[in-house]
Amino acid sequence: MRKFFPKIIGFFMLMTITLLAIPAFGFAKIWLVGPDFQLKSPHAAIRLAKDGDTIKIMAGLYENDYAVISQNNITLVGMNGFAHLKSSGPVPGGKAMWTINGENVKIQNIEFSGVKVPDKNGAGIRLQNGSLTIDNCYFHSNEMGLMTSNNPAVNLYIHNSEFSNNTQNYAVTGKLSHNIYVGKIGLFAMENSISRGAKYGHSIKSRAKNSIIKNNRIFDEGPISASYLIDIPSGGNLYIENNYLFKNKGAQNNAFISYGAEGMKHNENSLTIQFNTAINEGGAAFLLRNHSEITARIAGNNMTNVTIREIPGIKKDGFMNNMKKTLQNYLK
Repeated sequence: MRKFFPKIIGFFMLMTITLLAIPAFGFAKIWLVGPDFQLKSPHAAIRLAKDGDTIKIMAGLYENDYAVISQNNITLVGMNGFAHLKSSGPVPGGKAMWTINGENVKIQNIEFSGVKVPDKNGAGIRLQNGSLTIDNCYFHSNEMGLMTSNNPAVNLYIHNSEFSNNTQNYAVTGKLSHNIYVGKIGLFAMENSISRGAKYGHSIKSRAKNSIIKNNRIFDEGPISASYLIDIPSGGNLYIENNYLFKNKGAQNNAFISYGAEGMKHNENSLTIQFNTAINEGGAAFLLRNHSEITARIAGNNMTNVTIREIPGIKKDGFMNNMKKTLQNYLK
């Protein structure tokens, strides 16, 4: 028995060293939020959470519950339905319901509404730094649905979500609202989602270096509609595939998509529009208004009362290679 005693001691010492060597993210916590839990509000859990934690928020209304999220690898998820974050008063910091600064932040099953600020660009979410994945979320009745900074290191991914009627009274404020307003970031990708009911502004506006818009429904509704369904004012790599696009009689102009209206601000530029369904309700309409010298690749689109219009340009070397590389990285 004595022969084994040193071995037993050695085994426990090894186990202790091994446990001490496990990184902190191995002990990530789950925080529960709701009327039946100790934490009653999402912002209280956000203050306590560390990198790698998960915050589960029971479905219900959380009014004027504002927060800045700076943790990395954090997940915030509504349980048993949408957790509805509604703004009805002054917004601390004058930006958004939630302001994101962390890397690899994931938000799921959350509803954002009612955000208004003095600068007239109050958003459900403001993505300033890091990267953000939105899944099955609902943004409506804000001045802006979602906004980002102009940080080229930022990436934004939107899945299975809806952006609806994020507007303001343009006649009174003189300010334009957009359902989604993406600044000069690295990558913006939107799939299997809806953007509808924009007024005067755009359903989707992106200045990102790479914009991928696939398998979405993007459409006008009501007597006052969007300017463009998709506005890409700064160029960059744009890939639009298999979307349903509808422009109604109240359209602010006669083009579905605008590209490069404010000049080409990226060192890589390409333009693909393929396999989309584009329907125009009234008047003459064009699929594309191309302000650049980039030659668009347009193929396989099913169009009703729509024609293709683009300014002839110079086909840049590496056009398909650049977009192929971007898609491969996104799909990893």
